Amino acid sequence: MNDKKYEALIQAASKKLGTTPEKLRASLGSGDIAALSANLSREDKEKLRAVLADKELMQRLRNASSPEDIIKILGYKG
Repeated sequence: MNDKKYEALIQAASKKLGTTPEKLRASLGSGDIAALSANLSREDKEKLRAVLADKELMQRLRNASSPEDIIKILGYKG
C-alpha cells in the first residue's frame, strides 16, 4: 500500500473510531489495541478481537494494496 492510500485509510479509520489520525498512528505503532477500541461498541470490539486473532486474515490485510482491498477482505457490505 502506498503512502497516499495508507493516509486515506488512516483518515477514514480515525473518523470511524472517533479519534485523530495522529492518535491512531500512535496506537498502531505501539500496538495499543485498548486505545483503538475505546470508542467501539461491545459488538465491534468482539469483531476487532476476532480479526486480530486470525493470523491468515491479518496476513491478507497486511498484503492489501488499497483501502478498498481491505474492505473487500473484511467483507464489509456498507
